[in-house]
Amino acid sequence: MIRLYYVFNLIVRGLRLRPWGSILTLIACWFALCQLSLLLYTVDIADRASMMPATSGTMIAYLRDGTSQGHITELEKALRGFTEVSQVQFIPRQLGLERMKKWLGPDSSMVEGVDPAILPDAFEITLKREYSSQVDSIAAKVNKIPGVDDVRYRRGLIGYIAGSYTAIALCASMVAAIVVVCLSLVIFLSIRVGIVSRRQQIEVLSLLGAQYLFIYAPYLIEAGSYGLLGSGAALLTASAGVAYLHTHFPALQPLVRPLGVIQVAGVLFFACLCSIFGALLAIKRSIDA
Repeated sequence: MIRLYYVFNLIVRGLRLRPWGSILTLIACWFALCQLSLLLYTVDIADRASMMPATSGTMIAYLRDGTSQGHITELEKALRGFTEVSQVQFIPRQLGLERMKKWLGPDSSMVEGVDPAILPDAFEITLKREYSSQVDSIAAKVNKIPGVDDVRYRRGLIGYIAGSYTAIALCASMVAAIVVVCLSLVIFLSIRVGIVSRRQQIEVLSLLGAQYLFIYAPYLIEAGSYGLLGSGAALLTASAGVAYLHTHFPALQPLVRPLGVIQVAGVLFFACLCSIFGALLAIKRSIDA
């Protein structure tokens, strides 16, 4: 059995021997895990943007005046037949007016006294996520369908973010892999320096017959502590940034939201796992040497 008190003393002694190295290692872990947290926020923002209405993933097809009910049914079948379309919703003119009142406010002068008869019927078309970047060509195809008078969609900043979800997720995965390698390398170098600085003590313990687990457990615990403290500080920093955005930029609240419990637990677990992996590499290097 490993005596935890003795292991704790070894950790404290090691930190006293290289305090600045430990502080710099912790700062490096915090910086790397801040980047990982920001990547999670970026992918989450792109995901929320792709699901928002009136972005590049949604378009409105306005019908010509006088379109019969039978023709409307045929139009709906034709739109549902598009492989790029995930959902089609018919919006009669009365429902369109109610939506305008909801968006602009019932007391707005723009909708006060408006007769629904002057508004066109429309279809709200939602594209599949993988086709949201092709909204221009899809809108052109829909506009050529007989009975469609006009097709409109919004291509603001949110629309571009929504259309780039796949590319954002791919880039985030690549950057996350680089962050993981850097984090493991930082822990490897820190633990390696600690082992080298106490080589004589380790050799004495080995000659006395101490088990490897007893000798190297302090380094594993130290590495796990770096990962846990660094990820906790990074999550708090990212949460503070999100709170600042919510306070000073209320319009971003639907897009930027705090990470969920599963995501937070994943960051903590992943950071500790990478740190312990780096420590294991350093320990293996020491044993092989």
